Amino acid sequence: NSVDVNGKTCPLLDRAGLTCPVLCVRSFNDCPAEIKPASCSDGQQICDDGSCHDSCSGIVNPCLCGFAESGVTNVYRACPAYGGTVSIKRYDPSIKQQQLEFTCAQRWGMVASNATVDSGSGIATWTNNATETMLWNVCPTAQETKLTFKETFCLAFYGIIGVEVVLYLAWHIYKSIRERHAASLRQVCSSLPAKMVGSADKGVYMNSDKRDTSAEAFEHMDSFDKGSAVQLPDGMMLLRGFDGDVGGVALYYLALLSTCGWLVVLAIIVADYYGK
Repeated sequence: NSVDVNGKTCPLLDRAGLTCPVLCVRSFNDCPAEIKPASCSDGQQICDDGSCHDSCSGIVNPCLCGFAESGVTNVYRACPAYGGTVSIKRYDPSIKQQQLEFTCAQRWGMVASNATVDSGSGIATWTNNATETMLWNVCPTAQETKLTFKETFCLAFYGIIGVEVVLYLAWHIYKSIRERHAASLRQVCSSLPAKMVGSADKGVYMNSDKRDTSAEAFEHMDSFDKGSAVQLPDGMMLLRGFDGDVGGVALYYLALLSTCGWLVVLAIIVADYYGK
């Protein structure tokens, strides 16, 4: 809360133990005396990170902020990190970065002791096209990549789904054509001697020894199968046969395989999201 029990605005408190940001310069000679690089021992050299190393090969320059040297107008080098900490009077979180930069610059003798934070530190903030002598190494926040739905994995997804849709539609058409005479192949079987199947006035008589295979009989059979009002007599059952097909079996296993594949993809996405 920013107010006390009486509704008055609480005064800003001091904050100690804050670490200064790295100062980037065009030349190490521009570093303030407080953070000027020390002389390196024999066999070592000062590198772009402001420290002494046997070799500068592979040493990351923090002042590039992740850019390649070809991606910035001027290559800056980091002054050695300040070994101490600073305290900010009347610390205001809304302008904490400005207060920290001002306090550090004042500690290093770069800002007059009687100056205020409103006057600033006199040091620019990092940009990749900066031309100033020195900069605060406050790198810009990397923006999250936005999904355009044109990425490789999106195109692969569209392709897989598109192929499956075409295959299943083709299979549906093929299956419908093959089964167009299936109604005439239905059978009603009974263990009873002789039973009439169908309505009261028209029916088909069937037993274990004789079947009526006339067209009229099949027509009645078709109407019997579709009519929900007609019930099978006790002891009778309706049998319907299905022919196997290599294409149908292949599509069945394709559906199983693709389902397992999408489950794996979803598991990877979930693991990647919660694994950050």
